[in-house]
Amino acid sequence: MDPAGAKEEGGGISLNIKRVLERILRFWYFIVLSLVAGLTVAFIVNRYSAHIYPVKASIIIKENEENAGAKFLYNNALINPHRNFLNEIYIMKSFPLLQEVLEDLRFDVSFYREGDILTTEYYDPNFPVVISILPGSKRPYGKSMYFQAMDQHSFSLQYITSDDDHGGKEFAPLAFNDTIAINGYQLYVKLTGSVEALIDKKFVVQFNDPLGLAKQYSSKLNANWAAVGASVVDLEIKGPVAQKEIDFLNKFIERYQFYDIENKNKVATMAIHFLDEQLLAIGDSLRHYEDQVEDFKRRNIITTLEEETNRLYAKIKDYDEKKFQLKLIDNYYTYISQLLENDQYDGVFTPASVGITDNIVVGLITQIIELQTQVNIYKSNLDKGVDKLQDNPRLAEKLARIEYLKRDVLKTIANSRATQDINVKFIDRQIGLVNDQLSKLPSTQRELVTIKRNYSLKENLYVFLLQKRTEAGLSKASTTSDIVVVNPPMAGGSITPKVGQNYVFAAVAGIALPLAVFVLLELLNSRIQSKDDIEKLTSIPIIGVIGHNSAKDPLIVFNKPRSALSESFRALRSNMNYFTGNKEKQVFMVTSSIPGEGKSFTTLNLATVFALAGKRTIIVGADLRKPKLFDDLSLNNSVGLSQYLSGMATREEVTQATQIENLFLISGGPMPPNPSELLLRSAMGDLIEELKKQYDFIVMDTPPLSFVTDAFVLSKFANHSLFVVRQDFTPRESLRAIDEFYEAGKLARISVLFNDIRKTGLGYGYGYSYGYGYGYGYGHGYHYGSSKKDKSDGYYSD
Repeated sequence: MDPAGAKEEGGGISLNIKRVLERILRFWYFIVLSLVAGLTVAFIVNRYSAHIYPVKASIIIKENEENAGAKFLYNNALINPHRNFLNEIYIMKSFPLLQEVLEDLRFDVSFYREGDILTTEYYDPNFPVVISILPGSKRPYGKSMYFQAMDQHSFSLQYITSDDDHGGKEFAPLAFNDTIAINGYQLYVKLTGSVEALIDKKFVVQFNDPLGLAKQYSSKLNANWAAVGASVVDLEIKGPVAQKEIDFLNKFIERYQFYDIENKNKVATMAIHFLDEQLLAIGDSLRHYEDQVEDFKRRNIITTLEEETNRLYAKIKDYDEKKFQLKLIDNYYTYISQLLENDQYDGVFTPASVGITDNIVVGLITQIIELQTQVNIYKSNLDKGVDKLQDNPRLAEKLARIEYLKRDVLKTIANSRATQDINVKFIDRQIGLVNDQLSKLPSTQRELVTIKRNYSLKENLYVFLLQKRTEAGLSKASTTSDIVVVNPPMAGGSITPKVGQNYVFAAVAGIALPLAVFVLLELLNSRIQSKDDIEKLTSIPIIGVIGHNSAKDPLIVFNKPRSALSESFRALRSNMNYFTGNKEKQVFMVTSSIPGEGKSFTTLNLATVFALAGKRTIIVGADLRKPKLFDDLSLNNSVGLSQYLSGMATREEVTQATQIENLFLISGGPMPPNPSELLLRSAMGDLIEELKKQYDFIVMDTPPLSFVTDAFVLSKFANHSLFVVRQDFTPRESLRAIDEFYEAGKLARISVLFNDIRKTGLGYGYGYSYGYGYGYGYGHGYHYGSSKKDKSDGYYSD
């Protein structure tokens, strides 16, 4: 609040906190009703909104150093020690992985229970009925059916159509553990337990597209690293059924661990396949040479060989082993070349897996394996049938790089084979020289050396390949997942709806809404409400206040001289003496800003107060456009001020005595065509001077200032002017306008009379409830002798 007497500048909006508080106390029941309504809405929202629960889990992705069992036995070349952790998040959210999880959990078929308002999902991991879609059957994805168990052996299905939400034709009875056909769909309904608890309960069965469901879960699943540099991944998923999401995360972690092991064993599996083919071929040769040794022993009895024979045998054995190594490498090159030429990159494995060391080929093939792993990740995350694989720029770059490396590998293999041919020819020449030396030995010894050489070679090679086969098998068997559960899936409290928060918000809104309305009403109220409002808007002094006239009596002072309202007029009379210096022969003018503010009512009762005090008083009805006072005094308006100023009647002819002693009236008379011009005539001044000689007080009733300028014309004759302001009626702008006149000196001797005080208490500054109503309005038309009474509570006269 501004301090008293501080005038409000401009047309800004003013907020009176005390009046807002008073309105709150008066209409407290609206706040209570609003609060109850808000809490009711919150209860409905909390009761019928789907509750969403968060389910969280944590896993750790370890480095590839846990295959201790295999590494203790041998240097495991089948396990790639490098893991790109940046790819793991994408792998977790890949559609194929999630689709496998959802299909394992049978989430493609959901059961719902219909309520009076909501249909909620019914999830039970041990639900005794499993509905499956037969392979090759039409997919009912997006369709719904009603399911109801009739007894332990039969059930009913009702297909829900889009035209009839209550269902189409019902199929019953149908037997459990049997294939059924309904609306072109073939289903198998399997019974896994007792359905006694389900009898007479109707369920809605919803068939979901696994791929579409996988996309939904991919967007719902949040997988983030727990901290920068850590290998712990926090998993979170939200859903309306907490147990369902817990089961999903458990199955997801289980499937992700299996995927990790499967991915590790892919190279070992391909290496085992290659080694098995080589062992099979060498095993046949070894059995052939075993038969030769056995046959030779039956035919000959051999003693120890001579030293030269042993030397030549060891030499040719060494050459044969080198030649076989070159042959094994050539077989590997043939195997790898076929895979690369057919773009079968998933079957590629490193030469080190079979004991072959070629740094150039090993490096190139290792790069191909790593790039193909990344390509597989990209492919798993692309929507099926939406874009071509080559349309992905990063994927196209990886594929182009693989093609480039493929050409380098094939070219390197070709060069390596050319080098190996030279080595093979050299070894063949050396074997030929040794064979020439052996040919000089006796034939029996030569035959034995040849047989033993071939047998020993095949045996050593077979043992070597068998060792590699064993290593690969041990690697595959000892492979464990790098995915370890840190925190198992656990559900938290409901996050939506936020029950407590909703109640708090509803309570705040329920209280704030009516308060805001009350504040808005105060801000938008452009009417004068209190004495403080007047003091803020104008520096014109306030001479007094008049209460509300609930008696609807325009002569309240005369008819009820002991009433509180009469006392307020007497107080006004006393206050006016202070403004005029208690002089004799006073002229007062009563005006207002707009019709309906109680100007005429004030004129009538103020003059009555003077008359009852024994002072000769006359009322001059200077409102020539719409005279009214004659009607309140039961007089006539046939002759009045307009005729006097026009020279058509004398002062005696226009003066009428009233029923009140010492009170006289000069009515406005019939409305002239030029009221303002008549008031400007010198006759008006002459009339005032003549009246001063015969009367103690002259009270002039004038038109509103906002409509005509008559009051300004008459103000020069008045010793003091009363500007009537009516509570909750007079516009604030009107008071600003009169203040401008006052500041400009156009209305120097003027004070404000605050009228019709009916609102009291906080913000209004009054502790009583006087009042008066209004029955006249200031209209556009003027009629001779007209009068009106307002049907509203109270009385007013303008």
